[in-house]
Amino acid sequence: MRFYILCMFFLLLQTIDSGIYAQDNSVITGRIINGEDKEPLPFASIRLKNHPIGTISNEEGEFDFYIPKSKRNDTLNISFIGFNSYEVPLANIDRELEIVLTPSSNVLDEVILTEKNPLDYIKKALERLPENYPQDPYQSIAYYREKFIENGAVINKEEGVFKTYYPEAGDSAKNQHQLLLYKPEENPQQFQFMREWFEAKQAKRKKKAIKKGEEFDEDEYDSDMDMDFGGPESVIDLDINNEKDNYLNPKYFKKYEYSFGDETSLNGERLVTINFKAKRTIDHMRDEGKILINSEDYAIVSIERKGKFSIPFMVKPILFVIGLKIQNPTFNTVISYQKYKDKWYPQLFRWDAKINLTKKHTFDPNEISDINIGQVFLINEIDSTASPVAESKRFEENEDMDGQVYNDLNLEWGGLNVIKD
Repeated sequence: MRFYILCMFFLLLQTIDSGIYAQDNSVITGRIINGEDKEPLPFASIRLKNHPIGTISNEEGEFDFYIPKSKRNDTLNISFIGFNSYEVPLANIDRELEIVLTPSSNVLDEVILTEKNPLDYIKKALERLPENYPQDPYQSIAYYREKFIENGAVINKEEGVFKTYYPEAGDSAKNQHQLLLYKPEENPQQFQFMREWFEAKQAKRKKKAIKKGEEFDEDEYDSDMDMDFGGPESVIDLDINNEKDNYLNPKYFKKYEYSFGDETSLNGERLVTINFKAKRTIDHMRDEGKILINSEDYAIVSIERKGKFSIPFMVKPILFVIGLKIQNPTFNTVISYQKYKDKWYPQLFRWDAKINLTKKHTFDPNEISDINIGQVFLINEIDSTASPVAESKRFEENEDMDGQVYNDLNLEWGGLNVIKD
């Protein structure tokens, strides 16, 4: 199920680092574009103004937003960081929407720059975590998608819908997840890079087993190569209250450079931009990005991060001997939050990585694979009425998704808020 790309990518990283759920819904369809250059705005937020229900646009700015009929008296809110938000009563929408967002034009006050330095904002934001983020238990419904693409072909794609119980802040118990729906790619393609080598190796093992009179289970051999890299466990437990990357960890503050960026806004609230950049490689990784902090309550509203993994010096000669070249993988992550009843709840976790693999051959053409891996965890609905997930239904990260579906909410894929293909 994980295919050979999972093996290659997992091995590389291992060397680097030895009541709102009813589906009687109506749908609003639209596209969101930038008013300046007319380009689509990907991953814009589409939500109800007065209820914690929403979705995001796809890479082309397109969306289908399913809304419970009981909420049809609400208002549609469209927002994108750095742009003026758009609102319209749902009752006034009678056709497909083309929503044009215009950039906001806020300028950071000089007094802020002189009174505080960038680290002051980060430290204050960390101090205010208990005030800005929910401390009481709550639960969510979220959409998960994972894609593996080689040279433009979809090698694997998995989608799921999770119910998650978030315990009281400070509780040592971990978040509890229940998989409600699961859908694999209907027509996955075969991973091609070094495929002949893998098949020859499998044939050799099979021949050896037959010669010894032993049974050869091809499925068992495939599972030996299933490194189980990726999967929902990479994103579903991201929680700023419990886990913080290096740039938010006081232990590593001296290893980063921090500076002010341009002030921006979200839904009319001013956001201070703090840029960060690693001074050197940390744990075989060099990253940079920006943290957007609300200037009023010091809440961390969004984090954008990118960087490169470095190939350890000791590994490079080994790769050279076997004729394998691995271009340093690059990654991008986005974490964003949504405000509801004066608290900031998680909204979107997105992770993308790119890697280029080359296998050199003396007489034959070189093999080249451009790999794109992407994961999205989009929280669609939040409910303050929360109860723990029964232990027998809790999602186990080390087991396959398809055998862990417990759809006790009777959800169906039709009418769910997913990222539009």
